[in-house]
Amino acid sequence: MIIQTLEEPVKLFAFLLISTALVACSPAAAADSQATMMAMAVELTLQANAELTAEVTPTETATETPAETEVASPTPQPSPTELPAATHTPTATALVIPDWPLFRNGDSGPEVFAIQHLLRSHGHDVTVDGLFGPQTRQRVIAFQNGAGLGTDGIVGPQTWAALIQGRTVDQGDTGQAVRALQRLLSGKFGYNQVNVDGQFGPLTRAAVDDFQAKNGLTVDGIVGPQTWQALVAMEP
Repeated sequence: MIIQTLEEPVKLFAFLLISTALVACSPAAAADSQATMMAMAVELTLQANAELTAEVTPTETATETPAETEVASPTPQPSPTELPAATHTPTATALVIPDWPLFRNGDSGPEVFAIQHLLRSHGHDVTVDGLFGPQTRQRVIAFQNGAGLGTDGIVGPQTWAALIQGRTVDQGDTGQAVRALQRLLSGKFGYNQVNVDGQFGPLTRAAVDDFQAKNGLTVDGIVGPQTWQALVAMEP
């Protein structure tokens, strides 16, 4: 369309040339014709310019769209993790047996009975009367000497450990070690159903089981080092 519009000035130019030539050939009409031709030329020129302006579509200026400003979204903060409430696991209380007590000349009681029975179980002839007198002391010194211990005549931790060595007893056993056990059960802890007869029978077994259960020991009815120490060292 723009090319066709641009052809109009060319046609106008040709028209003016032809008109000029005709006027030149006719001098009489030169003045009037020249004026008329000039007016028509001006009109045609204005018309052509108007059409040219209307046909030519102005170029639309692209409006630059402002780039969107990227707004940084706040970094999501991790929600605080709720810590589980501290779980308090009950800790099993370890059995604490008091240390072996000391017995010496002048003492008496169920523990002295047990010492005398245990001395007899090791072959030392001593009167079993529950009194730690000179005779018992001499037998203790003899035992300590044979066991390679200090010979002070005092029954302490080392002498107690030596006296019960090899003296683990259970139901069906007999002897002086069983009598020592029965003296402690009946005379110290009140198990009156237990007779001091040296026979580890059902009544003695029942008393041992009960004592072990009440004092946090393994309930197996067997009197080993732990049960011996508990019987001697614990208070009723």
